Amino acid sequence: MQKHHTTCKSLYFCNLLLFLLSLNLCFTSCTSPKKLLYFKNLPADTTLQNVVTKDFELKIRKGDLINIGVSSLSNEASAVFTAPQIAGTSGQLSGYLVDINGNILYPKLGIVHAEGLTRDELKNRLLKDLQPYLKEPVVTVSFVNNKIIFMGEINQVLYMQNETMTILEAISLGGGIPATGRKDNILVIRENGKDKEFKRLNLNNSSVFTSPFYYLKPNDILYIEPDAARTGSGKTQQILSYVSAGISLLFLILSRIK
Repeated sequence: MQKHHTTCKSLYFCNLLLFLLSLNLCFTSCTSPKKLLYFKNLPADTTLQNVVTKDFELKIRKGDLINIGVSSLSNEASAVFTAPQIAGTSGQLSGYLVDINGNILYPKLGIVHAEGLTRDELKNRLLKDLQPYLKEPVVTVSFVNNKIIFMGEINQVLYMQNETMTILEAISLGGGIPATGRKDNILVIRENGKDKEFKRLNLNNSSVFTSPFYYLKPNDILYIEPDAARTGSGKTQQILSYVSAGISLLFLILSRIK
């Protein structure tokens, strides 16, 4: 009789242990399909009014790395202006670095002031200055080290291929927001002169398309916040902790029963 009682008690403990493990697995590994959705409140077949469009041109700033390409009717004469450029701070990028005075050092021309100019403005200035040296020169100017920085549930640096990039493009190129990240509270940190701007965007809401932060700017920081379950502040984690504590207490009581 005592042996039968001990066996039943062991089986009861095993069943409780299996129940606890199953409950823990359910709470920690199951992801709601709703967490994977974007734009949940956007009606189908709709047209948004007053959508933000690109209305700015980037100005060259101190610390920018600029690629300058030059060609003309004489490849030999152009070669002087297509000499290897200085290495960038990343060790892999190269270009003309805008120094603390806002200048670049360019072959033949010497010091050229670039800070505050757009790419087209610098291109036109170089075209004019190269006229004495080249016949029908062609100049291209592009940014090299413009980047978007991700923090949080996405952790990487994304270099911008074009002058502008939308937040959707950046997130897509960054691999998308994982199930553990919040899509409704993305923090964008932007430098604006000596000021820092902070803006939170909700990708579950169509209002993101009308936000002035829809188009990102170089050196913007995107913080992808972890969801409540990951931070341990959600109701799921609270319920799990209560259940675990209750079962632990039950184990303690049953272990004292003979």
